[in-house]
Amino acid sequence: MGRDLKAIVVAFVILAACVVLQSTILGRIAILGVRHDLALVVLVFVALRRGSMTAQVAGFASGIVEDLVSVSPVGFHMLLRTLIGYLYGIFSGNVFVDPLLMPIVLTIAATILKGVISGLVSLVFGLKASGFLYFAGRLWIEAGYNALAAPFLFALLNLLRVFKQADNEGA
Repeated sequence: MGRDLKAIVVAFVILAACVVLQSTILGRIAILGVRHDLALVVLVFVALRRGSMTAQVAGFASGIVEDLVSVSPVGFHMLLRTLIGYLYGIFSGNVFVDPLLMPIVLTIAATILKGVISGLVSLVFGLKASGFLYFAGRLWIEAGYNALAAPFLFALLNLLRVFKQADNEGA
C-alpha cells in the first residue's frame, strides 16, 4: 500500500471515529448545544502534514460519515471538509507548526472558515445555519472548544508514523 493511500485510510478512520465520538459522547459536555469539532482539528493536522490531495479525500470521506449521522443535507459536510482540507493542504510544508500556539491559531482560523463556508452554503440554498451565518456566539464557543483540543490532538497525531513527512518522499 502506497504511503499516500495509507495516510488517507488512517486519516479516514481517525476522522470517522472523531465524528462518531463528537456526535455521541461529546454531546454531553456541550455548551448551548455546541460541541467540539474534533474531526476539523484532525483534518487541519492531516492537511498540514500530508498535503491537499490526502486532506481532500479524507475530508470528503469523513464528510460523508458526518452527513449520515447528522440531520444536515447530504453533501453539506462533504463540501465543508473537502474545501477546508484543500485550502489547508496548500500550506503543507510552508507553515512551521510549533507544539502550542500554531495548532490553536490554525484551528480557530479553520473554525471561522467553516463558519463562513457553511454560512455561504446556507445562504445560497436557504438552509438554517444555526448561528454560524452571522458569527453568533455559537461559532466562538466552538472555536474555543477546538482551540483547547488542538494542541493535545496535534501532539497525539504527531506520534503516528504515517503522518511524518519524509525528506525524500518522492525518491
